[in-house]
Amino acid sequence: MTKKKNVLFIMTDQQRADSIGPNRVKYADYPNMEKLRSESIAFDNFFTAASPCVPSRHTFLTGRHPWKAGVSGNAKFSTGNETTWMSILREYGYRSVSVGKTHMIHAGSFHIQVPVGNSFGDQDGWNHFEPVASPESDDNYFDIHVARRACDALEKLSTRKPFAMFVGFHAPHEPYVMPEKYLDFCRPEDIELPDNINSEEYASKSEAFRRRHDHFKKMFGNISEGMMRKGIAAHYCLLKMIDDCIGMIKDKLIEQNLLDNTIIIFCADHGDLLGEHGLFNKAATHYDAESRVPFMIRIPDGSKAGESINHLASSVDFVPTLFDLMGLTPDVSLPGHSLVPAMNEGKEIRDYVTLADGNGTMGIRTKEYKLWYNPHHRDGEMYDLVNDPGEMNNLYNKQEFAKLRSELFELMLHARLIDDDRDNKPTKRDWLLHDEVKASNEPEVV
Repeated sequence: MTKKKNVLFIMTDQQRADSIGPNRVKYADYPNMEKLRSESIAFDNFFTAASPCVPSRHTFLTGRHPWKAGVSGNAKFSTGNETTWMSILREYGYRSVSVGKTHMIHAGSFHIQVPVGNSFGDQDGWNHFEPVASPESDDNYFDIHVARRACDALEKLSTRKPFAMFVGFHAPHEPYVMPEKYLDFCRPEDIELPDNINSEEYASKSEAFRRRHDHFKKMFGNISEGMMRKGIAAHYCLLKMIDDCIGMIKDKLIEQNLLDNTIIIFCADHGDLLGEHGLFNKAATHYDAESRVPFMIRIPDGSKAGESINHLASSVDFVPTLFDLMGLTPDVSLPGHSLVPAMNEGKEIRDYVTLADGNGTMGIRTKEYKLWYNPHHRDGEMYDLVNDPGEMNNLYNKQEFAKLRSELFELMLHARLIDDDRDNKPTKRDWLLHDEVKASNEPEVV
């Protein structure tokens, strides 16, 4: 791409990969998302390198693993001084703006905050089981307001100078409080419960799993099938609202003659268990439902439209991919890999992806196996994904799989070390500084 293209990055919060595309669940009927996918190249095995929200967003924005900047869970935010793809694009003459929910991860951009108002009533996070109408007006409901503010900003930015915009939505993250018109989009009685639920899991899983299970039980008691159906249905109701918001933003791009000159990225920061293993939410464990996310890139010239890639890909790959697509070579060292060879040549970029939660837990996932380890509990979980795609049979403590566990631990260590080495490579600026230091004739400077 020789002409400077605008960049629009749209992120939802807690959206599963199976809510979009040909293999979506039957009640995921979202025409605007599907239209965007038909115009984009989609990555069907794209994993967030970190969860929950803050570490994931940090990785998407900086291209670096959260441990490199000390970002931990959702309690330790970025400092605002990091180099990000938005700050780098500013150096290339871009105007960088972020709108809506960023979890305070918006370094390198001017952040347009959107008031929450009374969007969620008296509910807070964690409550997946009480879908109700919001007391806020529809226009001022948080996510709808985010879409309106994004459209306003697009009008102001629609000049010949390029822009980079991040738009962050809260939905389909709980609480399930929403404009009343969306409450009946998906009905609990139409919901099919996940197959991978078994009461015997509690004993065979990790301590982190048991603690998350106990946490939900303490807050809500035993989660009944009726509660599960309510929670799952409400999640998909909120996604209908997001679909309408995406349609609003895309219409604005067309109105302002921006669509044909704008790269659009759509993804989620992480997924949601939605009843799998008897749980909701994310980040205590690393099941595919919570770590695999929708990810697609719409290229303005229409190339690769409607194509999909099944190779493994990671959120740590996004930043180098974006720069490669834009033909930019900024002076930064990054641990990830450009996915452009996969897009253009079908090349398989990765044999594995790493998983982390920002609180010390780390995992490794190949096409065949998955392992994660929690250093606080000194245990973990391990799965044969070919024979056990539902991740029900935890092999971690089974003696007959000790060799496999050792191999996966070694691969995980290799992945951590090689990524950190790539991240630490000297930049051109570093080599210039090195030459300056050499001029000092200090001992041992070579």
